[in-house]
Amino acid sequence: MFKLKSLSLLATVVFVGLSSCSSSSDSSPEVAPQVEGTWQFTKEGTIVNNQEIINDYEHTAGCTKDYLEIFAANIIKDHYFDNPNCQETIDTGAWTKNNNALTFVYQNGTTVNAEIMQLTNTTMKLKFVLSGTTNLLILTRL
Repeated sequence: MFKLKSLSLLATVVFVGLSSCSSSSDSSPEVAPQVEGTWQFTKEGTIVNNQEIINDYEHTAGCTKDYLEIFAANIIKDHYFDNPNCQETIDTGAWTKNNNALTFVYQNGTTVNAEIMQLTNTTMKLKFVLSGTTNLLILTRL
């Protein structure tokens, strides 16, 4: 009888001890991916009848690939190399983020209100409307 009670008590202590342990050995919280950084234009497309139509982004052949810089100081710089001599054009402006809404206000007066559809450490997918067309843009972090 004593052995049975001792084994029962031991089993209870072991069970309670094991069940109170965390299943994760890493107690550090996950850090959400940030929009700040340098992003290369990778894919672009539209949404037609709720269907995404996405193609590779067409960089100018033989030139540096177009990219976007988003700085922590709320500054944005779009770098384009789309002229025959591969000369760089930079559009600058300011950006703000509110939950999944990302707003770019360029110095030329253009404002783009985008929805962040996906944001990971390597990929950002944006949806925005320009001239009545719903556009998609997929960028890859450099």
